[in-house]
Amino acid sequence: MRKIIVHGGAGEIRDDEGKYRKGVEEACTHGYEALKTGSPLDAVCEAVQCLEDNPIFNAGTGATLNISGFPECDAAIMKSDLSCGAVAALVNTKNPILVARKVMEETDHILLAGRGAEKFARYYFPEVDLRSEKRMNDWKKGREKLMEGKDKHWKKMKAFIERTKLYDTVGAVAFDGEIAVATSTGGVLLKLEGRVGDTPLFGCGTYANRYGGASATGLGENIIRNMVTKNAVDMMRRKNAMDACMGAIKNSQDTGIIGIDFRGNVGYAKNTKNMTMAYYDKKVKSKV
Repeated sequence: MRKIIVHGGAGEIRDDEGKYRKGVEEACTHGYEALKTGSPLDAVCEAVQCLEDNPIFNAGTGATLNISGFPECDAAIMKSDLSCGAVAALVNTKNPILVARKVMEETDHILLAGRGAEKFARYYFPEVDLRSEKRMNDWKKGREKLMEGKDKHWKKMKAFIERTKLYDTVGAVAFDGEIAVATSTGGVLLKLEGRVGDTPLFGCGTYANRYGGASATGLGENIIRNMVTKNAVDMMRRKNAMDACMGAIKNSQDTGIIGIDFRGNVGYAKNTKNMTMAYYDKKVKSKV
């Protein structure tokens, strides 16, 4: 039995739903093809890399910019045998998920951050400027609002972020008896330098063990406080993946999650207006 599920982030779509749906469907298809000839690890890497290469999603080439106008990306990968690797606040790298895999496979560490993560990435991958024209325009508009006031500004900035940051994370979970999870993000628009969200923190945005695997999306601070993916996977010991996903986000606002349990059941849940996702069940099916 082979299963894969992917997400393109939780939030609200204020644009053409079709292009986001197409993006996750393509990622799911690429991931499933990799699963047929390789491992769940290969599958989630392929799916997430596909989403990182698609600039409409907030990961890799589509990463949002921080307060200083630079993208800082987080990514993590984990297998059901508890092998894992992650990077945080990584800059100038097109596919952070591949760096996270290198951390897992080539080092004795679990998480590399900041300058150390960038230096490690350069051993394997070239430096790439991820500041697209669209992202720079979003950043400039945000900076203008930042200078308008104090308390007054923060209210406007909240509305601005909600209006422009439609998606905040991408992820995938794959199963063929073994389970693998991968998650990647550009983080929150106009975040402070060095801010790390839930994605590279195992048990928060990414987690897998012998009972299942899960990838979360949404407001990272809430996901961290509630240890969303660890809670979901713990529930998969006795519940199916769908019930576990719904239970895990009950106390975490602005959150979405996908998962697969050790029986091969696919699950997903959200308490945001939208969460673009796709899964393979004889053919690719997608939802927003």
